[in-house]
Amino acid sequence: MNISINISLILGLFFLQACTNSSTKQHRNLPDTANTSDSLAVSTSDSTTSLVSPKSDSSQGQIFLVRSYRIWEKNDPTTVLNKEWYDLYEENGQYYLGKADYEVKDGFDDCAQVVTKSVESRRNSLLFLKLKGLKAGAVEHVKISHSEVWPKESVAYSFNNQKIELKGSGTIKSTEVQTDEKGHEKVFHEVTNYKLLYIPSNRNKEKILFQVDQYDHVFMSTLFVGDIDRDGALDFIFSNPKNYEEEAMLLFLSNNGNPLVFEAEEQFDC
Repeated sequence: MNISINISLILGLFFLQACTNSSTKQHRNLPDTANTSDSLAVSTSDSTTSLVSPKSDSSQGQIFLVRSYRIWEKNDPTTVLNKEWYDLYEENGQYYLGKADYEVKDGFDDCAQVVTKSVESRRNSLLFLKLKGLKAGAVEHVKISHSEVWPKESVAYSFNNQKIELKGSGTIKSTEVQTDEKGHEKVFHEVTNYKLLYIPSNRNKEKILFQVDQYDHVFMSTLFVGDIDRDGALDFIFSNPKNYEEEAMLLFLSNNGNPLVFEAEEQFDC
């Protein structure tokens, strides 16, 4: 009788222990409510930040680099130019839009051993543009406070009671001090996984203007900030080459709240 009671007691203790262990394991496997909430919040925040993709359809508009072009297999980029193109140019500290005034000259590239066509503007041109609704005349612009926007840095611009923040993100792989052609020293970073964010004052329409996996001994810079399309909001022109043997520009056009991005690039590797 006592033996039977003792066996029942021992079995009961084993059963109780097993239930306790099972309960503990289940508790440890439950998700952390606080962490899950943070993760969802980040995901929701990220979903409101969209990438503005460059327009590949030329009917939407085009931009054109004022420079020399190599002619490969009779493919001449300068043939797109006609009387519909405008010139964004600078004169005595003021920017203007006017019909493009230029000439095309033949040449030869000794490095690539091909013929070239050079577009030479009769003005101090920044860029040629072919966009609907452009009007000739002076263009309002804002002084560029800092041309490069390095990772973890931001630059703010104010215009017509609006404030726009440009914010850089990415990874700085290395840093060095460089001397420019005028003898001025400046800090330069090698950057990967770069994104440039466009953040309006209301912060509910954040956009990624562009992203670059890796810059090769070059970096982006801001070339122009102003109202090209005359919609009362800021437009931006950036230099954005991916390597040191490329010229590339990107135009961000506010376009009455429906932003457009246009790119143009040309390689000059040897």
